Amino acid sequence: MFGINKESLDERKLKKESQENLKCFIEKQKQSLSTFTREPGLRYIGLEKLEKFSFKPKEGVLYLPLSVFIEEDLDNSEVLWHIYYELALYPDWKKNAILYLEREKAWKNEIDKMTFYIYKKVNELLKEDNKIEKKYLREYVKKEILDFLFEIDKYTRFLRVLESCPQYRDEEEKGKILNYMKETKDKDEIFSDLNHHGFSKSFLFYSLYKDDENYKSKILEKFDSKVLSKSIYEFLNKELIKEINDDKGIVERDPLIKAFIYPSFKKFWLEEIDSMTTRSSDGENDGEKFFEESRDKSQGSKLESSREDVEESLKELINQEPKNISSLDDFDESDLKSYGISEDEIDLYNFYLNKTKTQREEMRKFWKKLIGSAKKEINVEKNRQAKGKINVNDLIYSFPDFVEAEQRANYKNLKIFDKNFLESQNKLLPEKVEISFLIDNSGSMNKEKIEATRKTLAVSLLSIQDFNRYLQIEAGKTNQKIEVLTESWFFGKSHYKIKDFDDTNDLEKSKIISSIVKVDASDGTTDDGACLREIYKNISPEQKRRIKSKKEYKIIFEITDGASTFPGATKKIVKKLVKEDVEIYAIQIGKISQIDSKTFNYIWNDSFKYPHGIILGEEVHKLTEELLKVVKKNLKSIFHS
Repeated sequence: MFGINKESLDERKLKKESQENLKCFIEKQKQSLSTFTREPGLRYIGLEKLEKFSFKPKEGVLYLPLSVFIEEDLDNSEVLWHIYYELALYPDWKKNAILYLEREKAWKNEIDKMTFYIYKKVNELLKEDNKIEKKYLREYVKKEILDFLFEIDKYTRFLRVLESCPQYRDEEEKGKILNYMKETKDKDEIFSDLNHHGFSKSFLFYSLYKDDENYKSKILEKFDSKVLSKSIYEFLNKELIKEINDDKGIVERDPLIKAFIYPSFKKFWLEEIDSMTTRSSDGENDGEKFFEESRDKSQGSKLESSREDVEESLKELINQEPKNISSLDDFDESDLKSYGISEDEIDLYNFYLNKTKTQREEMRKFWKKLIGSAKKEINVEKNRQAKGKINVNDLIYSFPDFVEAEQRANYKNLKIFDKNFLESQNKLLPEKVEISFLIDNSGSMNKEKIEATRKTLAVSLLSIQDFNRYLQIEAGKTNQKIEVLTESWFFGKSHYKIKDFDDTNDLEKSKIISSIVKVDASDGTTDDGACLREIYKNISPEQKRRIKSKKEYKIIFEITDGASTFPGATKKIVKKLVKEDVEIYAIQIGKISQIDSKTFNYIWNDSFKYPHGIILGEEVHKLTEELLKVVKKNLKSIFHS
């Protein structure tokens, strides 16, 4: 493994050297892994006693089974394949963890129908004392369907790695990995399994052995059906690759599977059930024994995470600890280095930390004042007092109540008087505020602009973190829990996220530092529209509803040194975001031509109720001040509303 001569080392030295070599190898692959997972803060740690991969999102770590790597004598490319494969759906897990965990609800109709069918079929042929409970059957059916979906997920992971990782565009490298996978799998497995289990796995095998015509023919002969005049294998392969290239996930994949693939799976499954019924016509059936034996025990390679393992990781993604309330002013440098933050980057961060102390202190005073006003109660009118002049209309509509009250000589609850009274009530505050920072990292960002942007990000991200910390500490004073969270994106020719709303603890610290120090003008043109579309796409229907009802707010701040390369597309997505009540602002810095100035105003200011763009031009030094003004104005509006 990793070029080590196993025969020349004893076991202890072998493991130690393997650990070091693995660490060096991962370090070289860090950028590729960050791009693939969209998670630059993930760590990869080899453990000696681990038998398979273990992903811990809360810790931001993928633990690697070092001993198995040594035992199996895996080379660099094989280890890297496994890492990519384990994390292939991670970007979608982060966005849709709840959907993955609640598939049972989405597939309830299919589960119920199959449970009813099997219950009716089986119990017709069983003796009274050997009947199977419907509850037991439902658990069996649920497991079979979820296992089927997990096999489709595994096939999707396989395709995403091959489609999205540049090294597998090299036919030789791709061929090596496909040969390695063939060695780890039993090609006859799908024919010895129960038919519905074999069908679930056959998609991966079909793609793996696509050049073996004899083997493909065997698969097609046993499992093929037509979908829209195509082989089911060609159909699913094409559709999944299209979804992968369009950055789609479970939201689009599961309905596709339900409509076009599940019916074939169900057909093979029912054939198995009917076959069991025929064999059982003598009445000697062992009831639950068949269903125990029919469970699919295999879960692929021993290195791979099982469905249960993945579900545990998804639960961790959902049940993240409360957002970090510790300060970034004090941190352990050694911890941050493990997240890929270099010593030079830590020094650069400390430079901006010291440079912005005065402005952060001013923001802290503003936050405390804002929280003080947010916790104040307001007076509202409540009902009518049981005295004063009678309101004739109310008396007419409430006359039966008036007669009843007259009999009891108690008019206290009647709403027939003109005079109202005031009652103290807590302010209704939002539960969450999400703030996105979009940073232009295109090649035209010169040293002066980069300096101003880094300083502005340092004050903004750290000050908002201060505010979130105060809100959590003083939750009782605001009478409810509120979170103010940040994310950061870089855009240029392409776009990518640096910091997530969900980042916590040391991971959050590393992402804030990365957001500040990694602005380096390394990314070509200015396609901010694509980045904004990605943000818009990630706003769920439920979140849109919460934003409309003011339970949640979403604010976007963009810093750019010029007009968008695609103004029409950017204008279109800005209008969509504004329509969904997302507050969005752009600040332009640096010398700008008359044409670019006109384009910038067209995108951000023309045809809106109020301006969304600010042109600073050559007054780059004003960037921090202007952005903080807009930040304070928006948060003051939210907490004073």
